[in-house]
This record gives sequence, structure tokens and C-alpha cells, in this order.
Amino acid sequence: MGSRIVLITVGLWAMLLLISCGTSTKSTIQELGQEKVVVEDLSEGKKEAMRLEIIDGLKQGVAHYTLNAGDSLEVMYHIDLVKLKTPYLIGVQDEVNIEFQYHPGLNRTVVVRPDGMVTLPIKGDFEIGGETPRRSAEIIAKGYSDIIRDPVVSVAVNKFSSKIFALQKAITNSPRGQAKQILVSPDGNIYLPLLDGIRAAGKAIDDVEKEIQARYDKDFKNLEVSLLLESIAGRQIFVFGQVRNPGKLKEEHPLTVAQAIAQAGGITNEGTNEHVKVLLISQDNKPVMRTVNVKRVMEEGHLEEDVLLPDNSIVYVPKTDVAKVGQWVDDYIRRILMWNGEQFNIDYQIPNNQ
Repeated sequence: MGSRIVLITVGLWAMLLLISCGTSTKSTIQELGQEKVVVEDLSEGKKEAMRLEIIDGLKQGVAHYTLNAGDSLEVMYHIDLVKLKTPYLIGVQDEVNIEFQYHPGLNRTVVVRPDGMVTLPIKGDFEIGGETPRRSAEIIAKGYSDIIRDPVVSVAVNKFSSKIFALQKAITNSPRGQAKQILVSPDGNIYLPLLDGIRAAGKAIDDVEKEIQARYDKDFKNLEVSLLLESIAGRQIFVFGQVRNPGKLKEEHPLTVAQAIAQAGGITNEGTNEHVKVLLISQDNKPVMRTVNVKRVMEEGHLEEDVLLPDNSIVYVPKTDVAKVGQWVDDYIRRILMWNGEQFNIDYQIPNNQ
């Protein structure tokens, strides 16, 4: 029985040697629903662009950083209350004084309702929200023209409770002045006073600042915002498989696949550096599968085959083909021995003839 197992073992290990002499794996890129692209087959210009993208990303560090859930931001508000460049528009909750020359009995001091309306004697509702005081006076005068000959109306704003003052009240606090500290929420959005949620995760801080400014510009003509990155939650990179310290990496700075593997303690003796799998989400939110031959990156300098990892990337280091077959050999022989009632260990070593 023992000699038969030795022969089986020799045959299986011969198979292992044939497998280990196979060709090297090529680095590839494959978007969901698209054909697989071999990096080595790309044009020299494209490969050079890929190399420069990685180099620039590593050099820029945090300046190249894209926001993630948990990042802390500070929004600085600069409100110019000295002089508006455009006429003031009456807002909701503004208190306005409406006077009728020659008809003081119609005079009223009213607060603009949430629907932009005010209610006046006899004629009822007038919509003046969003209008200038002068235009509001014209609207009211026209409404009364059928019961008063040539009505003369004036509108004055007594108390300003419009959006700019509501915003000022919401953002003013003792330690920070006119500023707001916010976190990028788990849903990837940020939430600011008087605005709907704004997508921040996956974007550069300058792009988010421009989006905030554009949103506020719709309602405010005398407001400027500045966005500061206060603290970083960091990118999450998940590395598992045949590495010494599998798990989650938290990094402030960009990492390539080779760097992530190094951070995870390097590849074990059973792992392959020629067939590393990477699952990532591209900038246009599409899943991309990459196969990276880290051996070519490290030994031959093919940097274009490496990948600059975005947040939540997954890196998997598989076993070598030899290790896979070796495990199969181990399981196969153990089953034979158990089936025959034998109980001893096989370590794949063939004893020398004495």
C-alpha cells in the first residue's frame, strides 16, 4: 500500500512541476459588460498615460484625495451685508409696512406668509414674495385700481427675516464664527442649512465647494463659501487571500496594489504575485475587475500594470497553482489512507534509497 501511495505522490508532483512551468499571467482590465483588455497590448501612449496617472496620484498625496464617508469638513460662510449688488427681494417671514396715500384706513403692517402672500382689506391676498418693494407696491396699486382712483401705494420692509438671515442664524456659533462643521454621511452626502443633500463621497474637495456655491447662488447674491478639509477618515482597502495580515487597511494617502499588499504583510509562501485580483469602482461608478501581475510591476518596472486604489477597493491574492494542487494532493492521499484504515502523515517527500 505504501509503495502505491509513493507512486501516486510522484505522479501528482510531476503534474505540479508541469503547472509551475506555465506562462506568466497577463495584467488585464475588465469593466462590467465589456470585453477584457490586456494591459500589455495597449498602445505605448496609453501605457505611458497610465504610468503618469499613478505617479501623479502618489506625488499629490492628500491633494489628490477624494472625500469619503466620515470625513470632517468645515464650511466657511462669507456674507456681505454692506450692500447688495441687486435690488432686495421680499422674502418669507419679512415684515412689511404697506401704506395707501389718502386712504390711511387701508394701511397695514403684515408678515409675508410661507406661500409669499400677504392679506389686505377688501381685496384679500397679494403675492409679493420674491418681488422688490417697488414692484410689490405696483402689484397692490393695480389690485385696488378698480375701487380707488389712481391709488398711490408704498411698501417698506421693517424686519428682514428672509433666507440670508435665517442662514446667518443657523451658521453663527461662538467658537467658529460664521462656519459650519459637517461630516460626510454614510450615504456619501453632506447636508447644509437651506440646501438639499449634496454628493461628496468620491469627489475632490474643490468640486464639492463649487457645487455648494452653485446651490447657494440660486437664492443668495451676497454669499461666498469656502470648504476646508478638517480631518480625514481615510480610504478603506480590503486585502485578503494569501497575505500575512489580511483585513481592512485605513489609509489617508493613495495606495497602489503593490503597496497595499506590502501593508498587509506581503504574500505568503502559498500565494502568487502574478495573478492578483482587484475589484474597484471607477470614477463613473462602474465596477471594474483588474488582474495585476505584481511580479512584472516589481521586477520589470511595468508600473502601468499596477492600480491606484480608490476607496473600498478589494484586493485578493490567490494561491499558486502549485499550492492549489498540493492541497488537492494532500486531501486525495488522506482520503485514500482513511478509506484503507491507515493513519499516518504524508509530507510529499520521497525517501532516498539506502
